[in-house]
Amino acid sequence: MKLISFTRRSLGVGGLLLLTLLVSAQNQPPTIQNLTATVNWPTNTLTIQYDALDAEGDPLDISLEVSNNGGKTYLLTSTVPASGHIGFPVAPGTDRIITCDVSLLVTPGTFTVRLVADDRQPFDLQALVNEVDSNRLRENLRFVEGIRHRTAGKAHLTAVADSLQQLFTTSGLFTEEQTFAHTGGYTGRNVLGTFPGTSTAAKVVVADAHYDSVNNAPGADDNGSGTVGVMELARLLSRYPTKKSLRFIGFDLEEAGLIGSTRYVSTGIPAGESIEGVFNFEMIGFYSNQPNSQQLPAGFNIAFPAAYNQVSNDGFRGNFITNVGNTTSKPLIELYANSAAQYVPGLKVVSVEVPGNGQIAPDLRRSDHTPFWEAGRQALMLTDGANFRNTCYHTPCDTAEDKLNFQFMSQVVKATLAAMAQLAEIQHGDWATTTFKNTVRNQEAFTRPCAFSLSSSPKERDVLNLFTQDCPLQQVGLEFYDERGVLIFQQDINPLPTEGQMSIFLPTGLMPGMYLAKFSWTDGNWTERVIIR
Repeated sequence: MKLISFTRRSLGVGGLLLLTLLVSAQNQPPTIQNLTATVNWPTNTLTIQYDALDAEGDPLDISLEVSNNGGKTYLLTSTVPASGHIGFPVAPGTDRIITCDVSLLVTPGTFTVRLVADDRQPFDLQALVNEVDSNRLRENLRFVEGIRHRTAGKAHLTAVADSLQQLFTTSGLFTEEQTFAHTGGYTGRNVLGTFPGTSTAAKVVVADAHYDSVNNAPGADDNGSGTVGVMELARLLSRYPTKKSLRFIGFDLEEAGLIGSTRYVSTGIPAGESIEGVFNFEMIGFYSNQPNSQQLPAGFNIAFPAAYNQVSNDGFRGNFITNVGNTTSKPLIELYANSAAQYVPGLKVVSVEVPGNGQIAPDLRRSDHTPFWEAGRQALMLTDGANFRNTCYHTPCDTAEDKLNFQFMSQVVKATLAAMAQLAEIQHGDWATTTFKNTVRNQEAFTRPCAFSLSSSPKERDVLNLFTQDCPLQQVGLEFYDERGVLIFQQDINPLPTEGQMSIFLPTGLMPGMYLAKFSWTDGNWTERVIIR
């Protein structure tokens, strides 16, 4: 038996949370602590032990998932039959135990176990919205500010990308990069952090911002403000499970022509994923309550009279966030506007719905939302107006000090957090992960009563050849699974040949691929991989 080391990502439960429990009348979400995994391969038994604490003692819904790709996807749940403190209702407490049959996990490598605890109580979204921290936005922007350009500021561009990657990783997100070649030998780098959803993981809600700048500007507003906004969203939303997946992206090479986002939309979205909504931050920090501080593109009054009148009636003050979506994205436009009105009433929002993919308004296509529009995905550009408000746009004076309004910036992030949390179906719970290793399932390391193996027939896809040698067993049970762990066939083999070969007939019409055959007898079991071509 081997005790497996583990890493943990869970809701912080230090003195601040304790104080919150004492002073708050709101129902607190449960927390998972001390998650460990112990594996016994000879008996194919994985034991999960954990503490699940809930201040109100609410019954918990406990779910367990297993990943074989480091937490990128959790597709193996059905292959690990589990019993013990799992499902609903589970009483909160310490030393909770789940026992799993992992005999079907024949692939060598490290597996990730994710445990989710949900007390099924309403989520206090206003409390989470209120945690957006303008001081943290300011501190993060102090680091991000500086030329971030592939030639004029490559070192700082790399450092900011690294900081995004580090934040996503320490937040427990599955962190990856999408790289692509660009001119001059530069390799573009999109940085992604994903929390796979707990029930509808194929549906994905995205927050993004480009982190590069032009070659002569420190890019505090363009787009350091958007970058630190995504960082704050990732920091807060990663603390809780969501039914749909959340993804946070830092796009590279936006300033070179939306190259990073175009590459992501064309080649980076996994097959089968549905992008439910994209919240693209494109300069969210410049605010002015001075009359005539806001300009508008030519023809804006004709194309968007309602939005024009809203700005005009307020003296053309630059004191609002522009919420831009195309016709396809109308539900997202409304979600953002309604979220701001409910959770951040001090934020003024001007919503603009462009027809088609915005061809009539080129100035409203100048950011990373556009490739999503072109692909038929719902996406918003949330912007302070760029050069139509910030006179330091694309110049050396695009700095934060005495120019950007961090209270306004935090309000934009708050409204986005509220909209994303609702769209992704945030849960009143906690999550944590641990790992265990399959040490190649070294077949010689385990005792079998006899040697037996399986191979598919080269001529007949629906026939398996079973070989035995010196076998004292009289009978075995055979269960045949596809690679997702779905049982497709089972039978008792009786008598089992002491030595020799026999044919096993499978259901007709099996597709080529990898299958798992599990043999069981009175005091043991064994699993073999079978490739059907």
